[in-house]
Amino acid sequence: MNPSRSTPSRHPPPALPGTPTDGPASPAVQVLAYIRERQLEPGERLPSERLLAERCGVTRAMVRETLAALEAMRVVERRPRSGIYLCAESSVASVDAVVLKADLGLPVEGLEADQLNEFRTILESHAAVLACARRTPEDIARMDACMADCRDRFRLGQSIAQPSADFHLALVAATHNQFLLRAANSCYLATRNLREMVFADPKVCRRSIRDHQRIRDAVASGRASDARKAVEAHLRTAGGYWTAFVASQGAPTNQRSTNADRRRGPPRQRGGMR
Repeated sequence: MNPSRSTPSRHPPPALPGTPTDGPASPAVQVLAYIRERQLEPGERLPSERLLAERCGVTRAMVRETLAALEAMRVVERRPRSGIYLCAESSVASVDAVVLKADLGLPVEGLEADQLNEFRTILESHAAVLACARRTPEDIARMDACMADCRDRFRLGQSIAQPSADFHLALVAATHNQFLLRAANSCYLATRNLREMVFADPKVCRRSIRDHQRIRDAVASGRASDARKAVEAHLRTAGGYWTAFVASQGAPTNQRSTNADRRRGPPRQRGGMR
C-alpha cells in the first residue's frame, strides 16, 4: 500500500470530462454526424475547415481545434495541401471515438458490443486482483453505496444502469490507477445507451445485483482469485445479454464485408459539402 495515496471519496467516481450535456451539439459531434449522414468511407475527404465551420455555426478556430482532437483520436487525418480525410483504418481510432458515437445516440453494433465487453472483462478482471491488494475501507464503502443505490432504484422500478456502472468504476478505482479508471470510464460512457436498454429487464437487474455482491465480498476479503472469477462470470453473463439484445434489434453482428471492401482497393473521393 502506498501511504502517500490520496483518500478517495465515499461517493461513486464521477464521470470524466466528455460526458454529454444538454445544449447545442459540439462541433466534434456535428462532424461525426456529417460523416454518418454522408456515409463517408475510410479514406474519403471531408469538407474544408471553412465549410465545416459554416455547417457547425462556429469559428474556423473552433473547427481547427475539433479536427485536432479527432486526429488525436485517429478518426480523421489532415494531409498538407490536400485536405481532411477519414482515417483509412477506423480500427485504430481511440475508445473516445466510440464515446463520441454514443453522444450521437448511434446504436452499438454486434461486433462492437462483443469487443467492448471483451475489453472491459480483461480490464476489470485484472483490476479486481489489484483491488484486492490495494483497496481501502473507503473503496469498499464506495462499492457498498453503489450497491445500495442499485437496490433502492430497483425497488422503486427505476433504472439501475448508472449505479451499476458506478459500481464497476468503484471497483476499478480501488486499484488507484488513474489510467485503468479512465479506460473503464470511456467504456461505460460508450455503452450507456445499450446498458439502459438491457437493464429494462428486471431479470438482468436482479442478476447484476447478486453478482455485484459476490464481487464486493471477494474484494473486501482480499480473495483475488475469487474476485477475478466473479468479475469474469458476471461480465460473461452481461455479454450474453448484450449480444441477445443487439441481435433482437437487427444490428449487424460482424464487419467482414467492410474489411473485404477495403481489400478490393481505396474508395473513390467524395469531397465538398453538398
